[in-house]
Amino acid sequence: MQSRSGNHAKGIDVSHWQGIIDWKQVKNAGYSFVFMKATEGTKLVDDRFRVNAQGARSAGLLTGAYHLTRATQPADVKVELEHFVQVIATAGGIDSFKLPFVLDIETKEGGTRTNISAIVHEWVRQFKLRTGRSLMVYTFPSFIDSSLDSTFGSIPLWYAYYSSGTPANKGGWNAWEFIQYTNKGKVPGINGNVDLDEYKGSEADLMAAYNSPKSESGSKIPAWKEAGRQWLIDQAGISTDWKADDPLDIGTLGAILSKYTESVVGKKE
Repeated sequence: MQSRSGNHAKGIDVSHWQGIIDWKQVKNAGYSFVFMKATEGTKLVDDRFRVNAQGARSAGLLTGAYHLTRATQPADVKVELEHFVQVIATAGGIDSFKLPFVLDIETKEGGTRTNISAIVHEWVRQFKLRTGRSLMVYTFPSFIDSSLDSTFGSIPLWYAYYSSGTPANKGGWNAWEFIQYTNKGKVPGINGNVDLDEYKGSEADLMAAYNSPKSESGSKIPAWKEAGRQWLIDQAGISTDWKADDPLDIGTLGAILSKYTESVVGKKE
């Protein structure tokens, strides 16, 4: 993987443990982005999530949200995912978060390497289908070594790496998108320690990637269309294995609609 650089954009990640944050001070100290905990498992909600999202956004920071999974098998993913999406809706909705949404995978409820890897891939697949957005994975070296296989190279990585050297390739990854390099940072506006992060490029690169009309988070998929797509899939009984690179692909939607129409007409007859 690549090394860190002094020219890279600076950011932080937070949860309720940081308490009340003065986001203007954070922004004025040169930080341009923040990831924040939203949910964990099927029920837990970080009680500072909505306030953090609103405050950071108002101060001009790009925001991202993460979910800490407790899934024990791929079948658990759907319930966790819906919990995550519903909580995101309370903090401005999908389109208000410009940075990637993140799956935090750092515990071993899933048991074996094969099963944990399958859980991660199922999260990535279902999140794309549900929201139209790509999911990034947060993890760290020893967890990859013990619990993940080498099939993750195409998935963006937020890497927790606290050593000074250049990180080795792992899990199929040969680059990180974001890196968390300490959990003992000191930032104006925050009491106590906070995690510090870095983007793979400059602040201008960060804005071009995540805060432009061409970026994935540039609201190109209206929420009502995405909701309608998911409704059709559910009503038509389409397999959850259905995939499409473009979640609004007109041919696929046409096929779904035709199947649903035929099933409804058949029932009425």
